[in-house]
Amino acid sequence: MLRHLRLVGLLAGAALGLAACSTHVQNTGTYVVPVQESGRATPRPSEVLVYGFTLDPDIIQLDSGVKARLAAISGSSNPPAERQELAYEITSAISQTLVDAIDRMGLPAVAASPGEQPRPGDVLIQGQIVRVTAGNATRRTLIGFGAGKSQVYANVQVLRAEPTGDNRLLQTYDANANSGRTPGLGLGAASAAAGHVAMAVAGSVAGTVARQRSGLAKDAEDLAKHVATNVGDFFAGQGWISPG
Repeated sequence: MLRHLRLVGLLAGAALGLAACSTHVQNTGTYVVPVQESGRATPRPSEVLVYGFTLDPDIIQLDSGVKARLAAISGSSNPPAERQELAYEITSAISQTLVDAIDRMGLPAVAASPGEQPRPGDVLIQGQIVRVTAGNATRRTLIGFGAGKSQVYANVQVLRAEPTGDNRLLQTYDANANSGRTPGLGLGAASAAAGHVAMAVAGSVAGTVARQRSGLAKDAEDLAKHVATNVGDFFAGQGWISPG
């Protein structure tokens, strides 16, 4: 039994490695401080406000797989409602993930309401989601390894609230995440099955199974995690948190 569990664990690890999401964040700008502040350390913010990323539901490209097309033909689908729901899931995943990650860095972070005014010295994080595609779930399931992948693209800005009432730009990023090279049924059935068994065993030992995001919400969560890493590097460079 122990030998079997070890084998299952190895297969599950391989499956999870192949299924890793592909995420990239590129720093597109670091903005110099005004001359009068040059040479002085920027005070540590008392709070980081994470604003909900903007997303026009109309830009979301829904699943183009067979199941989705059949639902459209039968009239059981509601594309506008689906886009609204996905928009909420994506923006919520990004905000929650960024707030949690920055809190763990040691800086108080909150999800800011639209129009909420920061106090002087606060740091703001905002963004615009510029492209979302659900890909083709049928191709992901049957073929995998990047076929029919889902994708989320965003532009991100980090700003600081000034006593003048203006928000000074500190950093900008381009970020994208996709569902990666998940193994399909053709080549990944054995690994996927082993993964399910291993997770069931782990869940029974731990006594609980954590709820995991999936689909575009998972892409959005991974995007936010990588953005948080880059933002954390910037915060450490300012001396606001410990490096690493």
